[in-house]
Amino acid sequence: MVEAEHQGSNTVSPDLAAIANQEVAGKLLIDGLERRIAGQLSVIIPVGVIGWIASQTDNRALWIFLGLQILTQLLITVTSQWLRRAIEAGKRTTIRKNLWMMAEASSGIIWAAMMLDVGTLIGGSDAVLTTWVTILVTMVVSVLLAAPIAGIAFPLLGGFSAAGAAGILLFDKDFSSFAQLALIFMSVALFIVAKAVNFQAHKSCRDGIEAERLGHRLAEELRRTSWLSRHDGLTGLLNRSALQESIAELGDMPTALILLDIDHFKQINDSYGHGQGDEVIAAVSTCISNTLDAATPDALAARWGGEEFIIALPDGLADAADIAEKLRSMVAGVTRKDWPARLRVTGSLGVAHGPASAFSTIFKSADRAMYDAKEQGRNRVVCAQDDGGKALRVPRAA
Repeated sequence: MVEAEHQGSNTVSPDLAAIANQEVAGKLLIDGLERRIAGQLSVIIPVGVIGWIASQTDNRALWIFLGLQILTQLLITVTSQWLRRAIEAGKRTTIRKNLWMMAEASSGIIWAAMMLDVGTLIGGSDAVLTTWVTILVTMVVSVLLAAPIAGIAFPLLGGFSAAGAAGILLFDKDFSSFAQLALIFMSVALFIVAKAVNFQAHKSCRDGIEAERLGHRLAEELRRTSWLSRHDGLTGLLNRSALQESIAELGDMPTALILLDIDHFKQINDSYGHGQGDEVIAAVSTCISNTLDAATPDALAARWGGEEFIIALPDGLADAADIAEKLRSMVAGVTRKDWPARLRVTGSLGVAHGPASAFSTIFKSADRAMYDAKEQGRNRVVCAQDDGGKALRVPRAA
């Protein structure tokens, strides 16, 4: 229990870390890969439509392009999954990402090749026009869905536009004026739209990351504030009010109290400064935590005030004196390399017991026993009788 109390003393950085563009791009990429894998189903419809049209027109080239497109879509699915797993596993992704982008670009090239193949036949039949419009709509939908993630939209659109331009300019494809204008207008418009959507997606993603971080920070600050309301900031032990609340919950359970007061603490402050005094208090609190962790996990330890500590041992009457003696011995052995050579730390301890509901009475008995320990020479343990009289055990000193 005591060790868990110390863990709450970690502080929170006052400033949120800057959000890097790489972090935003990475999050968008993960989201895009998830949508891309799920979005592969949307390609089935246009491929099916074009396949039906190809069967009606007996266009072998269109069949070949359809077969290549299906293989490319399978490749996109595989590389998307491969890249996503690599990102989640924290592996290097350069090669996998390049292969995935090449698959996206290949898909755009094949869509453009289909358009080039049927574009010269526009006006010849309704099937040709339907094929051409289907490809246009497919590209528009695909790019708009992928626009938030540059890694998807721009390779796909780039491959489509490059292949279309090459087919018209280099291979002397006899497109109608309508087809050429539609292709140019669509490519330019999609680039602009994709860039705008991508910019907005980055901004929204950045805002989302910032809001998430702020939420985590507020939750941590709330946890820290709650912890500080019940604990002493220097030692990490319970404060007085928190200890009293915990003891009140014990009801009439038999409870032993150990009071520890650091000997000659005022002299330590006067001789070596208050900073050294704080180090001594912290060192003694560590002794308390280590002793109780080894002896009894149910103990309650608190800094009662100044150089005074209190330990409550629910149902630990038989072991209270032994635990107090172990603690006295450990405190007497405290030293640090950077401490003054003449600095010696000891503690006087008083032990008393009774029902937890009679805390004030037990505390007075333990307090008297502690002062008896000081009067008898300090650095010793004194156990009070039930009536607060003489010690029940012979005091031991170092």
